[in-house]
Amino acid sequence: MRSVLSLNHTGKEQNYPGNYSTCSGSYEKVHTKAEWFYDQLFTIAFLSKPNSTAQIIFILIIFISIVGMVGNGYVIWLLGFCIKRNNFTTYILNLAIADFGMLMSGAALGASVVITVSRENYVIAIQGVLGQLNIFTYNVGLYLLTVIGVERCLSILFPIWVRCHRPKHLSTIVSVLFWIVSALFTIIQFLLRYFCLLNLWVMFIRIISGLNLFIFTPIMVVSTLILFLKMCFRHQPGKLHAIMVIILFFFIITALPFGFLFFFSVIDYNFHIIAIPIYTLLTIVNSSINPIIYFFVGNQCKCRSWDSTKVVFHRVFKDETELTEVS
Repeated sequence: MRSVLSLNHTGKEQNYPGNYSTCSGSYEKVHTKAEWFYDQLFTIAFLSKPNSTAQIIFILIIFISIVGMVGNGYVIWLLGFCIKRNNFTTYILNLAIADFGMLMSGAALGASVVITVSRENYVIAIQGVLGQLNIFTYNVGLYLLTVIGVERCLSILFPIWVRCHRPKHLSTIVSVLFWIVSALFTIIQFLLRYFCLLNLWVMFIRIISGLNLFIFTPIMVVSTLILFLKMCFRHQPGKLHAIMVIILFFFIITALPFGFLFFFSVIDYNFHIIAIPIYTLLTIVNSSINPIIYFFVGNQCKCRSWDSTKVVFHRVFKDETELTEVS
């Protein structure tokens, strides 16, 4: 079966293999802005021919994702099997898992866009799942970084209160909660799209995007500012302190533009075909940069020869235990 879509309301009909008219049929039959938004996003993501700029960006995404998966995989192995976990490293382990998932889905999605010529239904379904996985892991990383920044601020501003009142397994509970909440958000989006409840689908995306942009993002920015100011007034700031400032700063300048793009695109019912791969590239860079930050901060850049990576990472993550014991 072949379905007919008229792109950008130009009146020119273009044929594509497969039945893509599950929810809204064709542009001529669109009655609501939600249906128009769905058709536009669907066309940009799966049906439009990728131009040379988009292909170059997706090739960069593939290579950066592979490098990032190696680094995050090494962090997962160290924190999961080699280094005793504490309050801070529990968050870092979950963050590395989320980053690894984003990089894996980003590499697979980039490869499918660059290599795949066929636009069969099963190819589109796989790309849709990879896109949902990318957004799912992005949300997990955002929530984890927010709570990490808040906890570091509290431990610096109120060290005695945190030591006496912080629950023992809070890091594990909060991490699991964020994974569950993000999974529920993803499942609800999928179900709304599957049953073609497009008005509710757009409304739900607006709510989640607004939650990320106007609640979690300001908290992260404020905590980053507090940590930065405390680091400036300390004569010798701790390694974990420096790591958190750098990680949060990189997230703000790389991954947050994706949140702004997504929110305002949903509000205006308009996606730009080049903006999507560009901001996807920024989120991939952000997910790849954290192991490099751990290594350079742990090595302190003062040694004449580089230590082994295992010793460097052990030095970084052991710092949290030392600070806790001193407090």
